Amino acid sequence: MDFKKHNNLENWFLSLPPEDFPNGEDFVTLYKTLKLKLQAVQRQVTQGADATDGTSLTWHDQSHIDMVVQQASCLLAYKEAKITPFEAFILLVAIQIHDVMNSDGRDEHENRATDIFSILNIGGIIDSVIKRAISDIVACHSGSFTRGSSKEKDKISYLLPPVYPLKGEKVKLRFLAAILRLADEFSDNENRALSFLLQLGKIKKLSEIHQKFAQCLHSVTIEKDSGIVEFDFHVQLADALNMFDKFDKEKQTVETVYLIDEIFSRTIKSHFETTYCMRFMRPYIPIEKLAIKIEIEVADMTKRLRTTYELVEKGYPNDSQNIYDLCQDQLKLNGSLWSGYNIKEYIETHNIK
Repeated sequence: MDFKKHNNLENWFLSLPPEDFPNGEDFVTLYKTLKLKLQAVQRQVTQGADATDGTSLTWHDQSHIDMVVQQASCLLAYKEAKITPFEAFILLVAIQIHDVMNSDGRDEHENRATDIFSILNIGGIIDSVIKRAISDIVACHSGSFTRGSSKEKDKISYLLPPVYPLKGEKVKLRFLAAILRLADEFSDNENRALSFLLQLGKIKKLSEIHQKFAQCLHSVTIEKDSGIVEFDFHVQLADALNMFDKFDKEKQTVETVYLIDEIFSRTIKSHFETTYCMRFMRPYIPIEKLAIKIEIEVADMTKRLRTTYELVEKGYPNDSQNIYDLCQDQLKLNGSLWSGYNIKEYIETHNIK
């Protein structure tokens, strides 16, 4: 779709007349009303999560929502992508509420999103069937569910039909859920980091690694119709040398990791998320490659450290693959390979400052 005239999906949606929607209903005004009601809550999501979970969460306020809207717009700007005005309403409301219940704790927040309508006493403002569809889409943006005796991560396939009849339209629920999930995945960047609190040393210890990851990620660029998404990391020298505590939720343990290794881990996660979401977005939005650039900022520019690698589908699908399974030939460093430990040794051996 072409959003050039309106800049993004939301502005395009806001320009539409009631007659473009089922039964001529004014979904634009309804969306404006919902967004206004949610604004005060969204300003407090990060603080609420921190108070409940004892963390220092990256920003989950309106700025994050705006970024998710922008990244969803970039995905939908692919020339073969299509979304109806009514589907745009459903997706935009889902984006507005997808993280709001982090304010009451991160655990299961994706399954509690539409609780906010009851909390704000605006449950009747939106049709209950539409609200259910939005709730199901939001529930699929993260987490897992119990299926039999095991945890199932493929929520989109198991919890959503490909299309769902709603208000006389066949709404593409899986497609919309994949757009939300991937736009959210591509919405980390330096603006989400609590940089001033990092500088003051006021970030909770187990949250530092997540804040540092966001701080060094300058941009995630979705190149229209190219099949490529570009990640641009700039790591401060001191951060490349340091190790950070990280909580492993599955193992319920704390380990220490280098920021470089965290970047590898998180970009691998983005690769798996992309591969998963493509199942529901192809052929309309075919993303084939994540192109990652990492530069370690040093004073002597003749000794700058840079690497690039590309993540593409390779071999039999397996979410246990690590960075070296997929990119070993691209990560060579002076007879060794890029890793947090090897980079630290290289910097110290070559007296890089």
